[in-house]
Amino acid sequence: METITFDGLAKTFGRTSTRRSAVRGLVAGALAAVAGGALLQAEDAAAKRRRKKSKKSSQPSTSKRRQPGAFCDFDAQCQTDQGYLCAVAVNAGNSDKTCAGGPGAFCGPKTEDEDDTAPFCAVGHSCVNSHCQAVPDDL
Repeated sequence: METITFDGLAKTFGRTSTRRSAVRGLVAGALAAVAGGALLQAEDAAAKRRRKKSKKSSQPSTSKRRQPGAFCDFDAQCQTDQGYLCAVAVNAGNSDKTCAGGPGAFCGPKTEDEDDTAPFCAVGHSCVNSHCQAVPDDL
């Protein structure tokens, strides 16, 4: 640093100030702090508005889960809290995965011809007393 600049700074800081200039400095510092805080809050609010919301969530909420019989890709899409699984239903083709009844899920009553009615149980389950039950492998 040049000696002239250093001397100027030393004189500025070494000089005694009046009460009036000290109060001015305190007020100016307080105003700068308040203005800086307000600016930071405005930037945070603008950033929140710009933030995009995710369209996909890892676990859909129960109200947005698919109804029994609806096509699905994985269990979390079905009403798992009510016992439904993403599986092939007893009346469906080989690869048609739908929200079908697992153990304990509600199923439709049988017709006079002993055919199942909607909502259907998943393959490997049978409708007994309006609830899906696993069929033993021994049968």
